[in-house]
Amino acid sequence: MSINTGAETRIYIGPRLTADLPKDHAAALTLLAGLTYVEVGEVDGIGDYGDTIGDVSFSPLASGRAKHLKGLADAGSCEVSIGFDSGDAGQLKLVEAFLDRSRYDYPIKVVYVDGETDYFAAKVMSNKKSGITVAGVLMRKVTLGINSDIYEALPGA
Repeated sequence: MSINTGAETRIYIGPRLTADLPKDHAAALTLLAGLTYVEVGEVDGIGDYGDTIGDVSFSPLASGRAKHLKGLADAGSCEVSIGFDSGDAGQLKLVEAFLDRSRYDYPIKVVYVDGETDYFAAKVMSNKKSGITVAGVLMRKVTLGINSDIYEALPGA
């Protein structure tokens, strides 16, 4: 595959999960890929997402050299910038997920122009309006708090 721009990338939200994702990577990906999703319309940008692993350092006296171990994995949060459309089914689903106070996450699917697809489970942590100016587009900004691995599926896989 070659490099691409972000043009034609789409983001979708699925139904609230009713259990935690399976620990097995392949089983989790199969579950996420089998769900029905609603496209979020008028997406202007998708912020950074993906794991960062915390540094756990240890300083043994005998060697006098720090050792680094991998600690907590955190996929962080991702801001999605959207042109506000109060009738868009995907935006309404994001609002529903934002208002949902259950412990379960919502599956998110990001599909790139070349067909590569990312899946992850997240909570919608914010739902804000911005860009409220005479010459600007009214925007919806949502923050996704990611609570799973990022499951990458190549086209045709």
